[in-house]
Amino acid sequence: MKHSYMTAAAISIAALMSTGAYAQEVDFSGKTIELIVPYGEGGGSSVHARLLAPLLEQELPGHPTIIIRNIEGGGSVRGINEFAARAKPDGLTIAALATGTYYSYILGEETVQYPLADFIPFLTSPYGVVSYGLTSFGLTGDPEHDVKYLQEHKAVYVGDGPADADMPVLYCFDLLGIELNGVFGVSRGESRQAFMRGESQVNYDNMASWDNELKPMVDDGTMVTLFTMGFQNENGEVVRDPVLPDTATCPELYEIVYGEPMSGVEKEVYENMFAIRMVTAKTLVLPAGTPDDIVQTYQAAIERVVARPELQSAAAQLELGGYPQGTGEVAIEGHRTASVMSPEAKAELDRWLKDVWNID
Repeated sequence: MKHSYMTAAAISIAALMSTGAYAQEVDFSGKTIELIVPYGEGGGSSVHARLLAPLLEQELPGHPTIIIRNIEGGGSVRGINEFAARAKPDGLTIAALATGTYYSYILGEETVQYPLADFIPFLTSPYGVVSYGLTSFGLTGDPEHDVKYLQEHKAVYVGDGPADADMPVLYCFDLLGIELNGVFGVSRGESRQAFMRGESQVNYDNMASWDNELKPMVDDGTMVTLFTMGFQNENGEVVRDPVLPDTATCPELYEIVYGEPMSGVEKEVYENMFAIRMVTAKTLVLPAGTPDDIVQTYQAAIERVVARPELQSAAAQLELGGYPQGTGEVAIEGHRTASVMSPEAKAELDRWLKDVWNID
């Protein structure tokens, strides 16, 4: 679902791109660029930044030096607050956003002081998500059977919480009429271990874990896949994830359960969750108010980065999940859908958190 409103920055960029009116590229010779990563060293956002930064140095005119600065705290809030407060719109400070940045903003956390929707994205890196369940619990891999079975047999779910990264998957379970016993405050790796010990019966993971961690459990009959969040194709449609083309998406299962496609405010919330969790899982942005010539310089540079052979290597593709990277209008639209929620959708999300999980 495409909202009918855009930030002024997005309108300006989209207009330039649609007309092909690219400004002359800015020369960054002798400059140092700071890339703020609002998480600790060694995490997924840091690995992603360290993969791309050396290539961006080579593709920006003048080959500037890019220094990565990790600022931990508040699930990315501390670092992005500092970015919003201190970054000048001169192209010398950029930031890495992740799912926590969007969730904190959408949920209206009091500590958030950044204007997320006004940041200007120049790269979005999507990551797939798959939900799965134990065969020993009675799940078979047949979508109709498994949804009905989970509706009738309450499973245990272990994760970080419905107001955190688990939100989209837990919202999907609820849309399908599946009630879960939630055990929260647990990291993704720990939740997978709990599942493998049989302490929970359903779980989810990023698709980056598929080959090494999840597929072996499917192959030996320990688990079956339930659904994916889906994948956004070049036409902006949510289709099956190319990593698991035989596994239905959450919207497909919704239609099986109710006999009609997802619609209305539920669809809008799902699409916002999908944009956050899948489309903009890792995003690089410029501060609000950055001039068009600098924006276009970054846009052109990142397109050259994405085309470089280094990003086609097995190691790079493992980090990027094998998904196409979002640049240009794809990045703009993905960031806008993830960061802008209508009052009706926000009310529905608040209702769900309160009614289902007793979170105010």
